[in-house]
Amino acid sequence: MAEYHVDWPWLLARPDVRGDEALRGVKEAGSAPDRERWLGVLSDAASGADPAAVERYAIGLAQASRYAESLTFWRLLVEHLPGTARVRLNMASCLMSAGRLDECAHVMEECARRCRDDDPAYPIVRRRLAELEGLRGQLGREQRLLEVRADAYRELAAQGRASLADLKELCRILATLAQQPGSGVTASEVAEVAERIHAQAPDDVGGLELLGMARILADDQDGTAEVLRRLERVAPDSPVLAAAREQVTDPGFRERSGELKRRWDDICRRASDGDPGAEDELRRELRSHPHVEQLGVGLLFAVYGRAADGRGDYDEARRLALELAAAPRAGHHTHFHVAQFLWNLGERDEARRQFGLALATSETEEDRETVRLAARTVGAQIGDPAGGVGG
Repeated sequence: MAEYHVDWPWLLARPDVRGDEALRGVKEAGSAPDRERWLGVLSDAASGADPAAVERYAIGLAQASRYAESLTFWRLLVEHLPGTARVRLNMASCLMSAGRLDECAHVMEECARRCRDDDPAYPIVRRRLAELEGLRGQLGREQRLLEVRADAYRELAAQGRASLADLKELCRILATLAQQPGSGVTASEVAEVAERIHAQAPDDVGGLELLGMARILADDQDGTAEVLRRLERVAPDSPVLAAAREQVTDPGFRERSGELKRRWDDICRRASDGDPGAEDELRRELRSHPHVEQLGVGLLFAVYGRAADGRGDYDEARRLALELAAAPRAGHHTHFHVAQFLWNLGERDEARRQFGLALATSETEEDRETVRLAARTVGAQIGDPAGGVGG
């Protein structure tokens, strides 16, 4: 889909020479240390809890692409100044910059609902609502066109008539759609096409780049690292390699990753507590990120919890546990929890084998000792990590 750029200027409560200088400093900083120095100036000013200073700090964080932190402050400001259209407009600007258009629309609609006709911000609210509606309409049309093209390439592939170039274009289209809400395309589908391309032409650099992109989408960190190492050897000037390096060094990348993990933690917790909506949400996330152990184990706990509460059966939980353990990239976290689950079900031989695999896939001595302790606690004796030893 085409890149979009919507320039919504930040709205300030009043001029502030030092604060405005710091905002310009953040925006024009030539290096990360320089940017952080100016953010420090804004942070110090905000420590006095003056709402105008807090607004400037939130704007600075957004300019530095630290959107999650910025939104934390905008939410607090909305609670403190619920009738101030400027605050909601700035929060919407932050969401727009972060690419979170659905949330942006929600904030703008709430802003329009609360904003009186005689408010000086009213014309800005109406104009931005129209711009947002036009942008979403444009992106929606482009998405529908991509979906039609994807279906055509899928048909060629299903008939065995797709060339290597056709498969590459299908992979690129699917990767774009996988990042659009409501498209129905999952990261696993992108990965399947990328793996097919790579199997057909293992020495093709373009195919290797698509494989790296697919594994990044699937949050398959080990698989991504493997592809990037190969790209470093055969195509050190690869734009995919450069983009991956930029992501790793981007100060906002770890923040975005942390925010995603915290969201997954919350979904897993709510699903484990028996929230049916959370379990549905967890299943959707797992379809989009099938390689994330945290999500797979979280779903296992949720399904097992329902069975233990009499709201489900153990067969589904057992099937899920075995599928998780059999996955080619199943790691320590999965084997460790599946072992305990199967032991509780009375499937001792398979549980011992899973304890052995958990031991074999441990990365630290602390992990290994945790596995040994858990096995001793339930009475399992583990020997050969590859096959397990009965006890």
